[in-house]
Amino acid sequence: MGVLDIFAIIASMFGGLALFLFGMDTMSESLTAMTGGVLNRVIDRITKNRVFAFLFGAVLTAIVQSSSAITVLAVSLVNSGIIELGKAVGLIIGANLGTTATAWILSLNAVEGESIWMTLIKPSSFSPFLAIIGVFMKMFAHSEKRKNTGSVILGFSVMMIGMNLMSQGVSPLRSIPAIQEMLLSFSNPILAFMFACAFAMLIQSSDAVIGILQAFAISMTVRFTVAIPLICGAQVGTCITALLSSLSTSNNGKRTALVNLYYNLLKTIPFLCVFYLLNAIFGFSFLEKDVEGIGIPMFHTLVNIGGSCIWMPLAGVIVSLANRTIPLSEEEKQKQANTLTILDQGLLRTPAFALEQAGKALNLLAKTIEEIFLSGISFQQDQTEVRLLCERAQSYGHQIEQYLLRISEQEIGKNDRARILMLSSSNTAFARMGKLAERILDYLDVVVSEAERMTEEDRRDIRVIGEAIYEIIQITIDGFINKKPSLSQTVQYYREEVMDLGNLIKSRYIRRAHETRKERINISFFSDICSAEEHLIDYCDMLAEAAIQYDKNVGKYHHPEPDETMRKQIHSLFQDKYEILQGQ
Repeated sequence: MGVLDIFAIIASMFGGLALFLFGMDTMSESLTAMTGGVLNRVIDRITKNRVFAFLFGAVLTAIVQSSSAITVLAVSLVNSGIIELGKAVGLIIGANLGTTATAWILSLNAVEGESIWMTLIKPSSFSPFLAIIGVFMKMFAHSEKRKNTGSVILGFSVMMIGMNLMSQGVSPLRSIPAIQEMLLSFSNPILAFMFACAFAMLIQSSDAVIGILQAFAISMTVRFTVAIPLICGAQVGTCITALLSSLSTSNNGKRTALVNLYYNLLKTIPFLCVFYLLNAIFGFSFLEKDVEGIGIPMFHTLVNIGGSCIWMPLAGVIVSLANRTIPLSEEEKQKQANTLTILDQGLLRTPAFALEQAGKALNLLAKTIEEIFLSGISFQQDQTEVRLLCERAQSYGHQIEQYLLRISEQEIGKNDRARILMLSSSNTAFARMGKLAERILDYLDVVVSEAERMTEEDRRDIRVIGEAIYEIIQITIDGFINKKPSLSQTVQYYREEVMDLGNLIKSRYIRRAHETRKERINISFFSDICSAEEHLIDYCDMLAEAAIQYDKNVGKYHHPEPDETMRKQIHSLFQDKYEILQGQ
């Protein structure tokens, strides 16, 4: 064999591998673009049941033709808080089973027969025609969805053409004794396992390694004793893709990548140990036989079915290993509490879904504000926990603001822009509530330190206005989260009652200050406390106005008729609840 022959073989091998990897990547990315945020929504729902998550992961990977793409997606979803680590296990195990579909498709090239039908079912026969269809769709289709469909068809075709090119390229090697000796050297299972693992890490694809092995099996003599450890090693090596993608994520994202690694290690290494132990005892004769076209996908599938049956019920063990590898520290707990992991930057490619996540994040901020005022209206000496909540609210607000800015930079429609405006205005209102809460806490600290200059009536009145303000905040947040159309009217009627209550409390304090000779806290300071709490109603109004403006922008707004029944109910509620209003 001359230099030119060797060069032709190397060129065919590398060219085929490049086409194979390019086709697989194009197909995976195009399918993801076609589904958009719908895929993330479906996964969010399906992963609530581990069995459904397993089946969905298997089917999705069989379609996408890349387990790495699905495991990287799982890392992103767990990192963003869309699904929990325990729920991602089923998806990952299913993805590892689904990736065996690639080997089955590639095995069709090994089908022998002279009939026209035997020839047509080979991917090498129909792939060029599919490639032409894909190219025409990508070039001449007007809709983005059809262009993506063309990319999927083209990616699949290129992947098959690359596989065929590799198979044809290695065909002349069957006559070279040195190549046969190299393959026989892999009969050492440890060496074969490590080689396949390293090669899969290098090209970041177990499917490509197994595809190359199938190309050798079609064109040359490959025995089971070589193929078995190579297949197992490739499955472990491909875990590098998820591990690399997790480097820029939170610890939860890294734990997800570790779950994928641990599953593949626990699936392959114990199997190989038991298999070769039984071989030492019974001596499996088939190991020295040649791998037929169907042998590689069959063994690949059996290993994954066995692993799924064993480790699906024991998924908690894998999660526990990942959690022990990266334990949750107190600092991380605090950092996680102040970090909105659901605002994943990877979701910005699908603005509609990113907006849904921003809405969920805003609901978390709303609940945090509600918790602040639930905890902060008392005169407890230690307000540390409440101040930590205020710090969390400010952090949430900043993260949401930055995320909305990033979404607005994407290509989005009119309704999405209207929603960004509504979420941004609402976020500003909640952020101001958090800042005002800190000021009220400072006032309360002064009240506590100057307790001897206040009567029990003074303290009771501050508690009353605080409770009334908390009540309107609670109702506003409930209306905001549940998108109640009556929110604006409710806030308006509560405002009237709270303002009357606040004015009454201030006038009562002024009267007590003049009627008694006791040294008291400055009247203006007491008035500032009431006014600060009354300002919170302005932000409740701001939330209601943001919702109204959004409805107007998307054409859903209907001006509500005055609801006197609601006004009377709220008035009666305040009269019954707060004794100081009775008789006024």
